[in-house]
Amino acid sequence: MRPGIDLTRTFPAPPERIYAAWTDGDQLAQWFGLPDSTAEATCDARVGGSWSLTMHSPQGQFGFSGAYSEVAPPSRLAFTLQAAGQDGVETCTVDIAPHDDGSEMRFTQGGDNLTIEQYEQATAGWAVFFERLDALTRD
Repeated sequence: MRPGIDLTRTFPAPPERIYAAWTDGDQLAQWFGLPDSTAEATCDARVGGSWSLTMHSPQGQFGFSGAYSEVAPPSRLAFTLQAAGQDGVETCTVDIAPHDDGSEMRFTQGGDNLTIEQYEQATAGWAVFFERLDALTRD
């Protein structure tokens, strides 16, 4: 089994709202990061477009960037993810489907660039980020 991340989460918000939170830089900056962090983000959500985010936290400043390879509103995004100062590029997918009165989102990340322990840490980090995404997209 290849290491990576595979998380599924439900949200009370419709797919369009979850999708927008991934593709609008202002919204992405509000939820991508730890609770004690702030961020700036840009998103050019089109195939071949790029995204970037700089997170500021008490632990330091962290940068991430990538490019979109699939953009299918409001149901699917695929993009690369690279941490500033690191060589490896990860591939991420976000699949969003209607679920009850909200959405179900499946997030995957892989690329074999991290150790098993690093994927475990990243999984925990994404879970915290998705708590913030949930809070942002609630009415």
